[in-house]
Amino acid sequence: MNSTHNSQLPEATKRLAKFLWGDRKMERESEPLQATAAALNLDDEALIEQLIEQVLEGHPRAEQWRQWREALEERLEKLLELKAKGIVEYPNLDERIEELKRYIAVLREEEIITEFVEQQVRMVVGKAKLERMAGEVLDEE
Repeated sequence: MNSTHNSQLPEATKRLAKFLWGDRKMERESEPLQATAAALNLDDEALIEQLIEQVLEGHPRAEQWRQWREALEERLEKLLELKAKGIVEYPNLDERIEELKRYIAVLREEEIITEFVEQQVRMVVGKAKLERMAGEVLDEE
């Protein structure tokens, strides 16, 4: 992620991203996380997407990991079909097949982890929205 993109994020978004990523000193600072979340427009999908990008620190999104995994799965399927027909495209076809299986497993793992992180960001934003709505209801009473 380049610094220009990071500098365009509001400071509150950067603080929330640091908290989500595990910077526990944020919990001890004088400004509580709720105040940070309150400074954000939690209904702005573009801002939520920027927050996810910030938390991922430039690493690919789950969708990208899935696309790469599916491309390798298609290649693996074709190699397995060729092998079943007795067509040897590579002299070390079995090694190539095992290598693809390992790559697919790694991509699947990255996809799952990244999807979890993306869902966690959305969950935290959703929780902040609920807390904000509850606070507004209490203020009206």
